[in-house]
Amino acid sequence: MAPKKAVETKKEEKPKKPTLSPEMKELLEQEKAIEKVPQPDRTALDANNEKTQTAINALQEKLKAINDQVNAKSAGKEEHFKARDEIRAKLDEYQGKIDELEKKRTALMGGIQAKQKESRDKRQELNDMKKKLGFDSEEEIEKKIREIEVEMMTGSMTLKKEKELMAKMTELRKSKPMVSKYQQMESNMGPTGEVGSMKDNITDLQKQLAELRDAKKLQSQAYSKLMEARQKVMGDVPGLFEEREKINASIREKIQERNAERDEFRKQERAFNDYLGKVRELRGKRAKLEREARQAEWDETRKAEKEAEGPPPLPFAEDLQYLENITKYLQPFLPKEAEKEEDKKEKVPDAIGGHMVLMSKESREDEFFYAPTKKKQLKKKGGDGKKAKPIVHSMEALSFFDKYKLPTPADSAAVPATLEAVEAKVKEFKAKQEKKIEDDKKKAEKKAAGETEEAAEEKAEAEAEE
Repeated sequence: MAPKKAVETKKEEKPKKPTLSPEMKELLEQEKAIEKVPQPDRTALDANNEKTQTAINALQEKLKAINDQVNAKSAGKEEHFKARDEIRAKLDEYQGKIDELEKKRTALMGGIQAKQKESRDKRQELNDMKKKLGFDSEEEIEKKIREIEVEMMTGSMTLKKEKELMAKMTELRKSKPMVSKYQQMESNMGPTGEVGSMKDNITDLQKQLAELRDAKKLQSQAYSKLMEARQKVMGDVPGLFEEREKINASIREKIQERNAERDEFRKQERAFNDYLGKVRELRGKRAKLEREARQAEWDETRKAEKEAEGPPPLPFAEDLQYLENITKYLQPFLPKEAEKEEDKKEKVPDAIGGHMVLMSKESREDEFFYAPTKKKQLKKKGGDGKKAKPIVHSMEALSFFDKYKLPTPADSAAVPATLEAVEAKVKEFKAKQEKKIEDDKKKAEKKAAGETEEAAEEKAEAEAEE
């Protein structure tokens, strides 16, 4: 037997670890540097809350029992409140009337005081006037004037003294009207009945006030008896209220403990969420870098594929190809005369060895010393020649004629006109193609300019941030 060949075992090649960029390494180091925060245990919180809620429920049961006792003591409460409100309404009514009468009495007292003050002011004014005048009647003034006249007539005196006596006499004569006014004012100073009537009104008001105060006193006594009776019924209720307040304080304390536990749990939860947020942010940045690397790799691959594919097809190339196909499709249906003319136009004999080639008569240009005026009329046999052949088109060909709005030739005679329409369409699509290429070029230039501006702005922002 031939010896077996040793089978070479190839080791499986391990995938190479991708090389990390400096930015990726920095992000990994930052993630390792973040202090890990453990996730808070909600189960322990729920267990503590359940214990606290059990204690609160027990306290609320005690509170309910005390409230039931208080409600039992409060039987007849509505009747008591109704009687109390009625007595209070009466007290308020009496107090309102008393306040109104007091206002009237105060107003009257003020009026009496005003009148008395007015009288005192007038008396003071009269006393001042009397002191100023020095006389009580006009007779006294006349008597004084006569005395001065006698003194001037009988006595001897200086001129200065005489002038003084004359001035005094003039002053005494002027004071006569003031004396009359003083006497009139003094006669009007007698006692008036207005103050007396006001005092009588005050006396009546005081009697009414006394009656109202007595009635209010009776109502106050009834109110006190009503409250004493209610106090006897509700004697131990303050103790129940105190006990209820203690239970409420215990319930509030338990609720505060539960809220403190919840706040502590929320604090730990926020710290954990902050930790997760930082980690997510760094991982998001890493994922972004990986995406950018993959995108760059894909862009390179795509660029290579595009280079392998060659330049992109020109716009409207498909339409021009279809029109060319239509031309090739119609050319076999051209009439023979048209084909000959085209062949003649296309085939031009070349010069050989620098000599001129004589063309056929049909192709030569007419050169005559005198141009002939008539042409020979050759008789044709068999009528006007061959008839135009009808053309049967397929549905696909008809769809292309319809798509490009071309006249569909029914026979070979109509083919030249259709070919002319095809040439016009070719020119139209070539013009569109040139315009489209120019527009795409302008758009590409604008886009490149825009990307350049955006890159410059991003660079400026990055520099500002740094």
